[in-house]
Formats: sequence, structure tokens, C-alpha cells
Amino acid sequence: MKKTAIALCLAAFSATVTLGVAQADPAAMQPPQQQQVEITEAKLLQFTMAMDAIGDIGAKYEAEFQSAESAEQAQQIQQQAQNEMVEAVESAGLTAAEYNAIAQQAQQDEELRERILSMSRADS
Repeated sequence: MKKTAIALCLAAFSATVTLGVAQADPAAMQPPQQQQVEITEAKLLQFTMAMDAIGDIGAKYEAEFQSAESAEQAQQIQQQAQNEMVEAVESAGLTAAEYNAIAQQAQQDEELRERILSMSRADS
């Protein structure tokens, strides 16, 4: 269950940040090149804190998004959630690009994913 939640957090944030960048700068829709981030214990701790905050934000807005009465209202809710997610990442000490790079690496590296899960459990 926790792995599924983490995967959803990773995907949701990556998608919303990519969407937000694309809306702000259509030229940014070119395939993103994965930023290489040196993954230290400190970066993983920051990532875990951001990931947990993003999960909380997603949960907070899920019902509101599902009950949106129009596409415009749903888009506003999504934008508000996205803004809060970016703030959460930055408050944790990472940039959105760093967060996304670690998330992408975690999706491809099972050992890294397990380290993140272990740190997340320790915080709980």
C-alpha cells in the first residue's frame, strides 16, 4: 500500500510540475532530459519530506477535485494543489527539477526506492 502511495506521489508531482512548466513555457514541452542529482542522505531526507507533504496535499485536494462542477473549476483546484506541491518541495530544500530527477531515478532503481521507503517509514 505504501509503495503504491509513493508511486502515485512521484507520478502526480512529476506530471503536475511538467504540466505547469509546459503551460508557462510551451517550448519546455520538449522531452525532458533527466537531470543528474548527486543523491546524498541529506537529499534523500529532503526528498522524503517533500514526498510526504505532496501526498498530504494530494489527499487534501482529491475530494475537492472529484467534486468539481466544471472543467475550469477542476483546473483551478489542480493549479492550487500544484502550487502547494511546488512550495512543499522548495520548503524541503529541493528544486522541482531535483525532486523530479530523484523521483525518476527511484522509479528505475529498486535499491534507491527501498532507501526512500525506509526513510519514509522512519519518519512515520
